[in-house]
Amino acid sequence: MASGNLCFVFIFPTHVGHTNPSLPIARRLVELGHEVHYVCHDPLRLKIEATGAVFHSAVQCEPELYLGRGTNFFSMLTHIEEEFGLDPEKVVVALWQLQNVMIAKVLPGLLRLLGELKPDVIIACPVASPEGSAAAEAIGRPFVALNTFAGPGAMSTAVGVSLAAEKVTYQELDLLRRTFPANIAAVRQLKEEFGVRREAGLPFALGFLDSIGNAVFTLSTTLEDLEDPMSPDLKRDYAAAGATLVAVGPLLDHVQAVGACGILAKVKAARATGRQVVLVSMGTVVTGDMLFWGWRGRPTGEDGQPRGLSGKELCQAAWSGAFDAFGASDAEEGALIVVAVGTQTDALDGLTPPANAICCPFLPQVDILRAGVDLFLTHGGQNSFTKSLAHGTPVVVCPGFSDQITNSHKAIALGVGLKVDRPNPEGGQHVAAVAAAQYRRDVRSALLQVMAGRQFAAAANNCAERLSRAGGVNLAVDLVLQAAKRGDKSKAQVKSAATPMRQSPASFAGC
Repeated sequence: MASGNLCFVFIFPTHVGHTNPSLPIARRLVELGHEVHYVCHDPLRLKIEATGAVFHSAVQCEPELYLGRGTNFFSMLTHIEEEFGLDPEKVVVALWQLQNVMIAKVLPGLLRLLGELKPDVIIACPVASPEGSAAAEAIGRPFVALNTFAGPGAMSTAVGVSLAAEKVTYQELDLLRRTFPANIAAVRQLKEEFGVRREAGLPFALGFLDSIGNAVFTLSTTLEDLEDPMSPDLKRDYAAAGATLVAVGPLLDHVQAVGACGILAKVKAARATGRQVVLVSMGTVVTGDMLFWGWRGRPTGEDGQPRGLSGKELCQAAWSGAFDAFGASDAEEGALIVVAVGTQTDALDGLTPPANAICCPFLPQVDILRAGVDLFLTHGGQNSFTKSLAHGTPVVVCPGFSDQITNSHKAIALGVGLKVDRPNPEGGQHVAAVAAAQYRRDVRSALLQVMAGRQFAAAANNCAERLSRAGGVNLAVDLVLQAAKRGDKSKAQVKSAATPMRQSPASFAGC
């Protein structure tokens, strides 16, 4: 790959899990001498600028959407829901109803910026940044989708679970969109003003994304036989759209200084003295402020009432299980326990971490895994799960929702670890406290079992060896450069080194 003077624009959301896998691609393109720009949100600015890319604040670039509606995506969403009289407790329903409305409001500002930058390729998250595909369509440039779910089939599960939590069927949502005046007007505006074709209703196949159907190709950050299977309808519709799906495996960055907090040096020192290292992270969603799945949220039952453990109760029970399993009275004794606790001010309220535990809001996860981790207690998010496999690290998966549950089953099928399901009891605070105490004991038991079982590490190492051959950043960058040099929107003819696509979960055992 020779250096040149191509321009790449990355359009990504405020969600860390969707944006992080794009950073190694951006860094490599910068190293090759190319011009790289990001349209993203301020909390990720330092990470983005550390790659050498130029950061553009979405809030500042897109005043038609953000002006007067707050200073971040979530405050904007709250305001725009109120403007259109939508139910604030049905966030996912609102996102689908307002999708075309928000794209129509984003495009004027985004196209002004793209007119200045003149990108050769636009790269975006197909799930949370659909405006990337629309902008590429409007200016006639190639669009590359970077899908951080476990393949396109995973979106079907994610949408289904989210709608079920809000007590709305896919058919009901389709009707809501088709009869929503603002959506109908936005679809007309997109076509007449920008030359972008979108439908008022939903696609026939649950989980189908226009951004994947319209991309010259879609990068998937796993192996093809580790992707969630697609339904026959979804497979048919993507084939009809000419979608090209390339599984490149995990996209792992260089060692990062940003956000390291000095933790990496302590991990390396522990490894040098022969101590075990246990990494603990429940992810950024359950420790965040999302309504149902966040720190204070609870899943809802069939009656629409909250039930089970809140995000706080779930995390604190999981962390306590790790402390019970490996805690020591001296900082230099036993395993080094490294815990990402998120940014909630009451994250550790009522807990007393042992002396050999280090708790930080965020951790340089890839760097720590690369330095050497004996066991990873993870929520099972797609990025964390794939990173653990890529580094040959056994896991205990404590899923919160959606694809995390699917990945917990994959961990068992692959033989790389165990899972501890989220408790979901009916009843009040006392019932939740009893369930949390049992969950804590179950987490402790699973951690000790995986740490003692050599077969889990052997299976994880086998997966790491396979993932190392998938192509990763090198393949992703090669494909992106091919798209830029070809310069049109025709579907790419690319080949993946991975095994045949869309294998069923039964094939996982051979990883």
